[in-house]
Amino acid sequence: MKIADKLAETSNRPLTSRRRFLAKALPVFVYTFFFPALLFIIPKFFLDRWLSLPTFLTPVVRAILGGSLITLGSIFLFWSIRAQGELGKGTPMPLMATQKLVVQKPYLYCRNPLFFGVINLFFGISILFDSISSLAMVSIFSVAILLYTKFIEEKELEIRFGNEYLAYKKNTPFFIPTPLIFRRKK
Repeated sequence: MKIADKLAETSNRPLTSRRRFLAKALPVFVYTFFFPALLFIIPKFFLDRWLSLPTFLTPVVRAILGGSLITLGSIFLFWSIRAQGELGKGTPMPLMATQKLVVQKPYLYCRNPLFFGVINLFFGISILFDSISSLAMVSIFSVAILLYTKFIEEKELEIRFGNEYLAYKKNTPFFIPTPLIFRRKK
């Protein structure tokens, strides 16, 4: 059984209190402890020193650029989670996946506004930390998450939502939010 098939099957299982708890607690743990340690703390305080990597930006540039990316990323991240909960009646986690395909804002602008938000947030934090190894780790993470999304998650959504998702996919950019007035007609 392919991963996408397994995810689609998991998404359609009835919700138990255990699955509901895991769907809400797991992201909190991963995004509060695991990713910060892996992507920011270990690179900044261990890899940069071990590899003798220099700092690369002035504090003002770090604050403006990093702060802007953190703000943009946070807006898209929380907007996406809210839309999935309110409109899709679920979460980003397959354990409690959305029951409806969300095609309204912010999903109107791109198919993956949540990952757009997370990636911008993480790059902003790396810039604020002034860590070259953190930027490298976030770059690797970004490529991995986008490959997962393109080759696994999109297949799972095709299985779950069929032609509705295929039509949405055809008319909506993959990752970079694009207002409707700037899109070419297909």
